[in-house]
Amino acid sequence: MMKRLLTVHVFVTAVVAAAILQGGQTSRAEDKAMTRADIANKLDDALATAESLRDSEQEIALLKSAAEDVVKAVPENVFVADEFSQIEKKPANDPKKQAKQWRNAVKEAREILRFEPKEEAPLPEGFPELTPVGEIRLQQYPKYRLAKTEMTLLEGRAFWTLFNHIKEREIAMTSPVEMTYAADEKGTKKSTMSFLYRSTEQGEIGTADKVEVVDVPAQAAISLGIRGSANRERVADAKRRLENWLQVHNDEYEASGPLRVMNHNSPFVAESKQYSEVQIPVRSKNVTTEAKP
Repeated sequence: MMKRLLTVHVFVTAVVAAAILQGGQTSRAEDKAMTRADIANKLDDALATAESLRDSEQEIALLKSAAEDVVKAVPENVFVADEFSQIEKKPANDPKKQAKQWRNAVKEAREILRFEPKEEAPLPEGFPELTPVGEIRLQQYPKYRLAKTEMTLLEGRAFWTLFNHIKEREIAMTSPVEMTYAADEKGTKKSTMSFLYRSTEQGEIGTADKVEVVDVPAQAAISLGIRGSANRERVADAKRRLENWLQVHNDEYEASGPLRVMNHNSPFVAESKQYSEVQIPVRSKNVTTEAKP
């Protein structure tokens, strides 16, 4: 039993060491993606070992050890950390029930780390790689062009207004669809919907038929990747987390624009497979400070 626990306890060390050894061959982003995938695979191993145990206390100890190592390996993933901290805050009195809670939490953490967004259309030129689910990143965006329209009570009307706009002008569809939000008594309210052009060389700036085409200046944004539909509850939760990040980094950055959601999938993608980035544009308080991703 102790040998099994030790094996699970040290798996992250081996994974991180392997990533470091390959650091000269792959980029930082590739290393990180590989690490997330490897950790997810190791969580499979931990779950398989736990299922072979007949003692709930031993199962809890094994899964808890694996969870601690995961949090150390990906401390920036707020969703993974939450999965495990919720169990610590409300432990079950029944060992069997608590073991089940740990199994479910480990399974959810595994899915978070393994999640890969479905790409339905290309990104605009120069856009950064997508923000991993559960991670808050400072992303750098180049200047880009978009066509926007005001939101109404009928969201579909805004979509078709923009769709007809790009169809008439033979502008190819890209991903994501950008939604901006305005504060209201319930927390967030959709303000505008925008289709992003592939390039700033496409189309022309101007206003016609309730659609305004504008160029968005190059900017930074703090971004949190989420899976599932970008409903009001998920957006509000992401907004809270991003605002907490701004409070922590208050000496470096401040908000420079409204909350926005980059929706990367159409309704044809299953809800569990949908992916979005919730973002707040920011600017440095010190022009001499270089932004670090």
